[in-house]
Amino acid sequence: MSEGHLLDSLAEKLAKHPKRIVFPEGTNAKVVRAASRYAQMRMGPVVLLGQPDLIRRQAKTQKVDLNRVMLLDPVEGQDRQMFKDFLRSEAGGSKLKLSQIDDTLSDPIVYGTLMLRFGQVDGLVAGVGAYSGNVLRPLIRMIPRLPHISRISSATLLECEDGKTGDGGILVVGDAAVVPRPTSDELAATAVGLAGLKKRLTGRNARVALLSYSTRGSASMNEETGKVIEATRKARELAKQIGLPGEFDGEMQLDAALDPKKAKLKIADSVVAGRADCLVFPDLNSGNIAVKGIQHFGRVRTYGNILLGMRLPAAEISRGADEEEVLGVAAIVGILAVEYRKLYPEPVSPAVAHGR
Repeated sequence: MSEGHLLDSLAEKLAKHPKRIVFPEGTNAKVVRAASRYAQMRMGPVVLLGQPDLIRRQAKTQKVDLNRVMLLDPVEGQDRQMFKDFLRSEAGGSKLKLSQIDDTLSDPIVYGTLMLRFGQVDGLVAGVGAYSGNVLRPLIRMIPRLPHISRISSATLLECEDGKTGDGGILVVGDAAVVPRPTSDELAATAVGLAGLKKRLTGRNARVALLSYSTRGSASMNEETGKVIEATRKARELAKQIGLPGEFDGEMQLDAALDPKKAKLKIADSVVAGRADCLVFPDLNSGNIAVKGIQHFGRVRTYGNILLGMRLPAAEISRGADEEEVLGVAAIVGILAVEYRKLYPEPVSPAVAHGR
């Protein structure tokens, strides 16, 4: 199976700075295959969570090598007591019973999240065999947010076969997974998050279009279009505040954002229109439907959902993701782990905070 240009590029970078990824769904066939490839491509070591015998059986069935892959059963993990103490302290005065903590900790996604929180791994990829909420809840609860972000959102990378759309065939879009009805502040945070992700993956500044059914007042002003206009202003302010270069424009229709000819007709004075490489959807309905439509009809490979706004990198992938998407998302998370260490101070590990 051949890898695309994006995956080749990410793998080359990660080979120089390998990062350890945990996959909580360690017995899943697609995860086992993707995790083995991640390790064999020298992008970093891998941790698969689950009963080791079942993982080995799955690997044998899939005919894959588990070299540089660590197998760990959350039920018997050596750090369970440390994680229990953390969960108990997090529960505060809720009188969470020890049996409830044990049950919670036996969930591989919770255990993997705590491994990430305690610095035992560099990134987490989960969701192939779980509902979105079961992946998002532990991450949102246990992983610190970036100081300028009010709410977590998500990004999906699109690798377009034409090589022309976006930035050399790469588009970063969101949010298609987390926030159902974003406020203007939340749309602005997503816009800045997409721009930051694009910058970290490619080294180039983003051109961000905040999408609507209207382009610069082509439809009458109402609450929906007004929210996108306000979000554009706030995105520019937020990007300036945190020192992130890039261009932001909206409200804008999809064709005006991506098609240079349509852009000349509709919004000729924009530096983003016709050249956008990041797209902000106005709500979760439009975002999710657009991404699923692209996956079904388009000659486009998708990698998502990369979570935006957390201090540590993680991804919540769709249950419909194939092996190639799992591998690509893991590579993206690995690259973010490299960049996050440069950009943000390490969050204090609970183990350090408790003197362990």
